[in-house]
Amino acid sequence: MSALFTPNGDGYDIAPAGVLLMLGDTVCNNHHESSAKGRDRATQLVKAILQAAHAGGYKQADILETLLLEKGESSQRVRAMCVTACEAAGNDAIGNIFSDVRRKSNP
Repeated sequence: MSALFTPNGDGYDIAPAGVLLMLGDTVCNNHHESSAKGRDRATQLVKAILQAAHAGGYKQADILETLLLEKGESSQRVRAMCVTACEAAGNDAIGNIFSDVRRKSNP
């Protein structure tokens, strides 16, 4: 499995699957570190990425959504599912999702 978080001497490079995992963690496990608005935005991002993954042929998007957003899991299985989902979505689609969020945040 590819690395989700790679040290770069200045912090970490985070693969798209790592971002997906962190978004799920924000929603389920870090209530004290994020606002309701932040959790809502994280939920929307997870759903958008998984929708792109489904469009790319990923068949377990609904299961992964439940594991990330309702269970807050980050097991090896979930990490592998995040990698597969992001590969199915593709970097272009994921990039477009984040570009849309940036545009909406900075009109």
